[in-house]
Parts: sequence; C-alpha cells; structure tokens
Amino acid sequence: MQIRSQTKAQSTTTARTEHDIEKRALVIAFYKRGDSLRNIGKETNMAYSSVRNIVVKYKETGLLKNKPRCGGPTKLKTEDLEVLKNSVLEDRESRCEPLSAITKKLNNTLSISISQTTVRRALKKIGIKCCSAVVKPFISEKNTAKRVE
Repeated sequence: MQIRSQTKAQSTTTARTEHDIEKRALVIAFYKRGDSLRNIGKETNMAYSSVRNIVVKYKETGLLKNKPRCGGPTKLKTEDLEVLKNSVLEDRESRCEPLSAITKKLNNTLSISISQTTVRRALKKIGIKCCSAVVKPFISEKNTAKRVE
C-alpha cells in the first residue's frame, strides 16, 4: 500500500496594477541614460520584470501608453443606461417585471437589439439587483386603526 501526501498548491495571487505614465517615463529616462534594469528597479522601487517589460514595450512601439485591449465596445451608452434605469424604477409594476419583459421593452425603444444577459449586466452596473419581491400580507382596517392609536 502506497501512501501519498497530498499538498495543496498555494495560489500566489499578485496585484496586477498598471504603472502610470509618469513612472514609465521615468523608467525610460533612466534607460536612455544608460542605467541597468536592476538599478532602475531599485531607484524607482519597481520589480526588475516590470522595468524590463516597460523597456521592451517601449522598444517595440516607441510609446509609453498601453497597447489596446481586446473586447468589443459596449452596446449600451450612458444615455441608454439612464433610459433603462428610469423605465425599471418608474412604478411598482415595472419594478416587478421579469427580465424578459424589461429586455423586450428596452429593445422596442432602442435602435439596436440586445440580449437579456446584456440587460442583466447593465442593471447590475447601475446598482439594481434582480430579485423577486417579498410578498407581505395586507393590514386589515381593524389593525390600521390600532396602529394609528
């Protein structure tokens, strides 16, 4: 019988933040001055790999800004998001509508056709959560009179 020890692989998550243009310009200035990449990293308080990546990207493109990212443009503009928000928060009936009805209503008002997933993401971006309304019992006239007293 063979016993194996199972070790969990620790996931090392690093913060992936972009360096601002000023810091990149400083790195390139040090590089053009003739400093080594390790010295530039020490002076700018950056990792060697970050400095190297900035220099390599500068050599390739000749620019300091980032390369364009992948992904298409958003279908809904800010005006469309405002229309969506106003139509959903209009009254109680519109707040209780299912996502399919909200999508159909929005597609009728817009010139483009969008999916339910897009509407769901847009509602989330606006801050409107999609959840069912809580059903509460009505208060009888007898109890309302007691509450007023």
